[in-house]
Amino acid sequence: MSDNLALRPTLITPSDAYATLRKLTLPQHLDGSAGTNRNPGRQQISADRDWDAIQIWLSQYRDRQATFLAYEKEVSRFYVWVILTLKKPLSSVVHEDWLRYTDFLLDPQPAALWVGAKRPRFGRDGRVSEAYKPFAGPLQPKSISFAERAIWQMFAWLRDAGYLAGNPLLTLSRRRGTPVLKTKRTDRMLEDNQWLCLLNWLAAFKRDTINARRQYARNRWLIALFYSTGIRSSEALTAQMGDIVRVQDPVTQKTRAFLQVIGKGSKPRDIPLTDEVLSELSLYRQSFGLPVTPAPREATPIIFSIQVKKGFSPITRQALYTVFKGMFEAAAETLEDEQDADHLRAASTHWLRHMAASAMLRNGTPLLVVRDVLGHADLATTSLYSHSQALDMHREVEAHNHLDLHQVGK
Repeated sequence: MSDNLALRPTLITPSDAYATLRKLTLPQHLDGSAGTNRNPGRQQISADRDWDAIQIWLSQYRDRQATFLAYEKEVSRFYVWVILTLKKPLSSVVHEDWLRYTDFLLDPQPAALWVGAKRPRFGRDGRVSEAYKPFAGPLQPKSISFAERAIWQMFAWLRDAGYLAGNPLLTLSRRRGTPVLKTKRTDRMLEDNQWLCLLNWLAAFKRDTINARRQYARNRWLIALFYSTGIRSSEALTAQMGDIVRVQDPVTQKTRAFLQVIGKGSKPRDIPLTDEVLSELSLYRQSFGLPVTPAPREATPIIFSIQVKKGFSPITRQALYTVFKGMFEAAAETLEDEQDADHLRAASTHWLRHMAASAMLRNGTPLLVVRDVLGHADLATTSLYSHSQALDMHREVEAHNHLDLHQVGK
């Protein structure tokens, strides 16, 4: 059977192409082993196929999970586009191909093939979802610039490693494009009626079995944690119960709790946990048979897999995304207005971070406090972030912000 005949039954959709790519079963004329941009000289890596070489490049970012996932996403969908549209290997891409791709990003066509609602790329079985479509719509200039930066770095590294003869992007452009106004961030937040819809859906969540009660408590905890703290997914996924510390407040004589995380840029940060958030944590722990209060240095993950027969294991980033998407989509089904429902379905975990910042500012929390809570400030060392500063921050958060899950039935 020829390569062309072998290609037809599988590489029809982006899902097909991505699955074939990951399984390393691309036909030889597409796998890059004979790419026209391959370096005939001595390589510094042993890979002989494009996807293998890309994995070696990506491996340098594995200790920076957010960067790894962002780069892998950009490179994967570019590779899938090259295979399906250009019908050649990545290592045969030339500069004109890249220009064509940037035009495509402004209007991914045919939309029926490339554009769909944001959904996980992988199913629960770990396989590429048949519903996977790489784009949610046209990319904004800022997103195109990020894609260019990621793909340029990949090609530059493969060139330096001797795998490629040159970088087809030639130079990293400094195009500014149309400025993305900060006010557009509101598009990535729920409107008040959509947020209330989510809470009402949660209140009506059936709790007639042990597993359902656990899902209910888990959902409450996730909403409370992300909405009240603005924590990043990467921070929450690596945090443990023992990272919660308590500090005596000499002003009010109250014990205040903080979640210690390692934030962006490997910077430590103390996130205030109000009594309302701690109450949700207690409910979450009790539903899984854990003591109400975490023990010092307890290794239980802050968010763990709901399957606990073999112990409490960390939830994966993909699973966390899937849980939130499931909540948003289920709540959207209860909305009559289709536009509201579509907006709620489009929400993701990161939206709650934007909503947390907006809610804090709207409720009168000082701007500098919000900056520190969300980790937007550059904190040079842990010693500069004193208990006094942290306690001031805790008082401001508690004074101005309330979780409002009281409207959700327990």
